[in-house]
Amino acid sequence: MIKNIDRATLESELRAALTHLYDPAALRDSRLMAFLGLENRVDAIAALRRRLLEAIESLKPDDEAPAQSRSWRYYHILHGRYTEQLTQFEVGNDLGLSVRQLRRQEKLALAVLADLIWTRCKLESAEPTSPPDPQVLGDELAWSQAAFSRESVEVDALIRSALETAEPMLQSSPVALEYAPAEGLPRLALQLAPTRQALLNVITTALDWMQEGRLVVRAEQQIGDRHVHISVTGYGSLAADQIGAERLSVARELLSFSGGTLFHDADAAGDQVCVFRLTLPTDRQITVLAIDDNPDTLQLLQRYTADTRYGLQCESDPARSLALAEATMPDIILLDVLLQDMDGWELLGRFRAHPQLGDIPVIVCTILPQRDLALSLGAAGFLSKPLSQRQLLAALDAQLDSARR
Repeated sequence: MIKNIDRATLESELRAALTHLYDPAALRDSRLMAFLGLENRVDAIAALRRRLLEAIESLKPDDEAPAQSRSWRYYHILHGRYTEQLTQFEVGNDLGLSVRQLRRQEKLALAVLADLIWTRCKLESAEPTSPPDPQVLGDELAWSQAAFSRESVEVDALIRSALETAEPMLQSSPVALEYAPAEGLPRLALQLAPTRQALLNVITTALDWMQEGRLVVRAEQQIGDRHVHISVTGYGSLAADQIGAERLSVARELLSFSGGTLFHDADAAGDQVCVFRLTLPTDRQITVLAIDDNPDTLQLLQRYTADTRYGLQCESDPARSLALAEATMPDIILLDVLLQDMDGWELLGRFRAHPQLGDIPVIVCTILPQRDLALSLGAAGFLSKPLSQRQLLAALDAQLDSARR
């Protein structure tokens, strides 16, 4: 622990301080004052507010980062919610997310911000060294994302590769390893080298956290799930210092290259003392049903989704769209509003009320400025025409991210 605050408490205090960022009384009583060494300053309240806003701003990716990347999404959420003091509904509208989806994304964004602050404070409290330059680290991660292509990977091969690299550390640790490969798991679609390094970061962090006991690595897939979940669970006792926050932050970013996520359960139950869960996409194409009676729009959408993980099915007749959706069960539906013979709002209602199709996210894509109406009628997202490829892919990625949570 650092200055009597552990990592989980830091995140809780951070959320409270950001929620009451312009409430002097709340900031004055925040435990972040002592944690950041500001309690004796005359301008302590303003200094704390400034430190938090600067931390958010430091997460802003460079212009070369893809617009649909998680780093941009997390920055937009934190900047909108706390720097601009917008409501969850307003930020969700800007990003094409429902309030429920926004809340999930905001929780992850706060975890990333907490990792950053935790790591910086550890560096500041340590012996003078040459700390890593965040810009250099960001450039290196951006290069890695562009350098590696997606591959089809066996789950067991991925896990064994990481465990083999960690073998010397495992041999010298008082923690025993348990791993039994699961049968029947689908292959994964991911950037192998970054994902392997992310898993290695999680394993070594768990070993650093454990004073003694056993570390259990498992992989599983729930029925109907399109992702494989790898858990790294520690049983036994925790060491006094839980180091490795920077490793976990980098691991989250590396996993995001392939659409994966990392979740740390700070409230492990029973004899579990630490739990890390990695969620990775399976090797399958995501089916998108586009309903639009304008052939030029459908052709544009086909061009935008070519050579991506999204396979586009096109339908110009709204009357046939329900039957096509029933036959193919798409992952996502893109729906225009100005349709011949049937109003798009009516069709959206039919999809939402359908017993088999009701859970499929529908993104309304229209020239009409009716975002609020679309979301209130059950749309999972909204896109304004004309749209760019970046906007389309970002909206599709957001629905997959929400389905993983």
